[in-house]
Amino acid sequence: MSDSSISLDAMQIQLGQVNSQIVQLQENLQAQAIEIAELQDRIPDSNIISPKFLNRAFAVWGHYVVAGFIITIPFIGLIILFALVMMLISQPQ
Repeated sequence: MSDSSISLDAMQIQLGQVNSQIVQLQENLQAQAIEIAELQDRIPDSNIISPKFLNRAFAVWGHYVVAGFIITIPFIGLIILFALVMMLISQPQ
C-alpha cells in the first residue's frame, strides 16, 4: 500500500510539473504570436516581395533604373560643369 501511495505522490508531482510546463509553453506561444504579428506589420508594402514573378522582376528593374539615375546625375553635372569651365577658359579675351 505504501508503494502505491509513493508512486501516486510521484505522479502528482510530475503532473504538476507537466502542467506548469504546459502553461509556460502556452505563454511562449502567445508571445511568439505577438512578435510575429509585429514583424508582419513591419514588412513593407512593396512588389519586391510579391509572390508574382513579373511584379518582382519589374520592381527590381525599376529600382535598378532609379539607382542608375541617382548615380549618373551627379556625373552628368560634373561633366557639364567641367565643359562650362573649359568654355570660359578657352574664350579669347
